[in-house]
Amino acid sequence: MTREGRTPSIENPAREVRLPPIEPVREIVGRLEAAGIACALGGSGLLAALGLWDRVRDWDLTTDAPVDHLTALLEGGSFERFGPSGVHADSKLVIAAAGVDLIAEFALRAGDAVCRLPTIVTRRWNGLPLGSPEVWAVAYTLLERPAKAERLFDHLARAGADEAARALLDREPLPDDLRRRLAEVPRREE
Repeated sequence: MTREGRTPSIENPAREVRLPPIEPVREIVGRLEAAGIACALGGSGLLAALGLWDRVRDWDLTTDAPVDHLTALLEGGSFERFGPSGVHADSKLVIAAAGVDLIAEFALRAGDAVCRLPTIVTRRWNGLPLGSPEVWAVAYTLLERPAKAERLFDHLARAGADEAARALLDREPLPDDLRRRLAEVPRREE
């Protein structure tokens, strides 16, 4: 595995972020995209790309593809498979050698309901497809990670929300306070 690196964020090129090796995640993204599977970087990688966090420990990729399809695609590689557990209603493949958590059919519990969180590619950063700040603001709220959720909601208040992403999330059984908070974010001007 290559050494940890540093790279500028999208929103603030003067601010460098510390990253784990990026080539292994690029390779996985390339395999998924070559197979016609959309995937997107989320978690602290997304926050770092936006200049909202300055250290990434591992790479979180989401995809709407079923986990069985992913295991077949990654056959021969070394990964550990996890099913739904706790707040997670999705499945995950942990590819430890690459520092990647590949989340299949991203979904989180909100009380007795399950909120499906779509994989939406918004742009690219360092060759990686970036996920939706709207989706990850909701995810971090449901995961009870307020520092990261707040940074994303602050970013959305400045940049505006994508209406298509907001519409997809509005179809989910979000808690009322989270639904209101998302609705209050100004619309992104195109």
